[in-house]
Amino acid sequence: MFGNLFGSKKPEKSKQPGAANPATAPKARPRPKGRRVNLEKRFTIISETGQGSMSQVYRALDNQSGRNVCLKVQDRAKTAAAVARSNQVNRPPEGEIGVQIVHPHVVRTFEHGETTKGDHYIIMEFIDGVSLQYIRESRALGLAAKLDLLAQAADGLAGVHAAGFIHHDFGPKNLLVNRDDQVKLIDFGLAVPDTPAYHRPGNRTGTLQYMAPELIRRESTDHRLDIFSFGATAFEFLSNKLPYDATDPMAMMRQRINSQPLKLAQVAPHLPAELCALVDKALARRLADRWSRMADLADALRELPVASS
Repeated sequence: MFGNLFGSKKPEKSKQPGAANPATAPKARPRPKGRRVNLEKRFTIISETGQGSMSQVYRALDNQSGRNVCLKVQDRAKTAAAVARSNQVNRPPEGEIGVQIVHPHVVRTFEHGETTKGDHYIIMEFIDGVSLQYIRESRALGLAAKLDLLAQAADGLAGVHAAGFIHHDFGPKNLLVNRDDQVKLIDFGLAVPDTPAYHRPGNRTGTLQYMAPELIRRESTDHRLDIFSFGATAFEFLSNKLPYDATDPMAMMRQRINSQPLKLAQVAPHLPAELCALVDKALARRLADRWSRMADLADALRELPVASS
């Protein structure tokens, strides 16, 4: 079953984390050396569920625990390069970040380590579901149902922040909805600690359609860049449009540098004014005007009268 597990990967454009100033970067963190795992013996592959720029993802049976899991096997060469960059800025690896975040609306990371062949792996809970993007494009939902999904997503992101991390790639493709309509935030490949070392300008990573203006402008950042990404995600989920309407990447960046985002009421005048104001505040270009805590935004979503109608 593992015949192509360590084979060639389809080339994709990778997202490179920015490097801190070597003069001020924290010292490299030592990588723990644990027992290596033989994947062929440990797991029975059920199906391949995805392939990214740095990894292959499988649904697998963990023969040790007896549960179905999501097994992520990271490309050896690209992971080595990423680890080298991470060491320069003291960034924990993806698996190490994942195991520290335990929240009902965040994918659970059970284990991470190195295989007997030298590849890095991550074992996570398997989520039988689809992305929020697929939900938006394929299912007709009422406003109350949409707000429930957004509130769950907001709770998950608040959990990431409470654990001391910035997700850095929040968006509909990284929000899975299972068969019980429970939302799970996934993918910590670009996540960083929410500390001054990672607030410095330069780490321009994420998905452009949902990226905060301060990243494009290469300004100092903090967890509020995720709040902007949540606002862009909510704007799109509620209106089927993005807060910046350019489609060319360079035009998208210019809009974020020079222009205010669209107001939600402009493109979806049927929505309640309180909801539009909530989303617009998440999309504020100035950090000081944005929601300061994701938990407060989640609470505000649940307090909207329509959310319980």
